[in-house]
Amino acid sequence: MPSLNRLAGGGVLAAATIMSVTACGSSSSSTSALAGLTADQIVQKSVADLKAASSVRITGKVVSSGQAIAVDLTDAAQGCQGTIGLAAGATSTSSAVSGTASIVEVDSTVYMKLDESFFKSAGLPASDFADVDGKYIKLTSTSDLASFAQLCNPSTLAGAFAKEDTGFVKAGIATINGQPALGFRQPKNASNGTVYVSQSVTPQILRIAGPANEGTIDFSDYNAHATITAPPASEVVDGSKFGL
Repeated sequence: MPSLNRLAGGGVLAAATIMSVTACGSSSSSTSALAGLTADQIVQKSVADLKAASSVRITGKVVSSGQAIAVDLTDAAQGCQGTIGLAAGATSTSSAVSGTASIVEVDSTVYMKLDESFFKSAGLPASDFADVDGKYIKLTSTSDLASFAQLCNPSTLAGAFAKEDTGFVKAGIATINGQPALGFRQPKNASNGTVYVSQSVTPQILRIAGPANEGTIDFSDYNAHATITAPPASEVVDGSKFGL
């Protein structure tokens, strides 16, 4: 049975690292909107736009240490909500983990509703699942599961780009979700993959494509209206009862 630390630390946090190292780009328009800017300047502008966004949706899949992690999250000023799915990757050399969880983060408090497979993959006793089935677990600040919420803060992710936002060169063009985009990569950091930035006056992150089979993450719905609230008390279970 995989440990909670492997699920949170080895999976999601590694995924966050993949995203933060390679992120840059999104939106629409023509190349003329970015004329006169260097590749580094375009990437840096897209990072700044991500930091300033009032909300953004993050969807896709990353693979780390053979662990496939699917995400569909909406990040907003109030917090974050969405789903996280786990599945063993084709190259996994350790115990398979699987399952789906709904996550809500509000005012720095993280709530997660786990299906039975996710619950068991977290190393928790199957006999305890009946107590949390269909309910959100209010996680303590020290819970490893709370680490999943690090995918819920675009500003935090963007802040990690600061040391990695130079040395970019153009890497082709693409159409992503109907929007024309420019690709950029770092020849000296090939493991960072390719980042796609919208060809708009305000360039935004549209996609991060990791190298090889490390997955793809899309960024969309910038600044869309989003209201995120904590689950009602009747649907919440205290995670400290389970060491969470």
